[in-house]
Amino acid sequence: MSVFEANIGKWLQIKPLEDEGLYHLTFAEHHIGNVWIRSIHGGVSASTIETCAEAETRKLLEDEQDALVSSSTIDYLRITKDADIYARATVVRKSRRLSIVDVVCWQDDEDIPVARGSVTLKVW
Repeated sequence: MSVFEANIGKWLQIKPLEDEGLYHLTFAEHHIGNVWIRSIHGGVSASTIETCAEAETRKLLEDEQDALVSSSTIDYLRITKDADIYARATVVRKSRRLSIVDVVCWQDDEDIPVARGSVTLKVW
């Protein structure tokens, strides 16, 4: 089962795009964290980052291997608005037991990120 078919992937409404390493989170009302400014919840941004990192790592794994998020560091750079989020995931390093992935999220312009994260995944 892919990370997009799992419960979190369905709830997030995230899908991979044709461009390598690019993902799209379709905005939904349940993503709102602050109703007064209609900002997306930070947990949604963090889950998007971790889901994209896991998906990118799984592309590199052999059939019998699996990956699980071990740790993540998330930087919230700007307030989000009630709009779709795009994410670009880049595998920085993949070894036999670990994968390190950097992910950048934006809404309107890739040069103006709303969040970024570095995710370490355990591979077995």
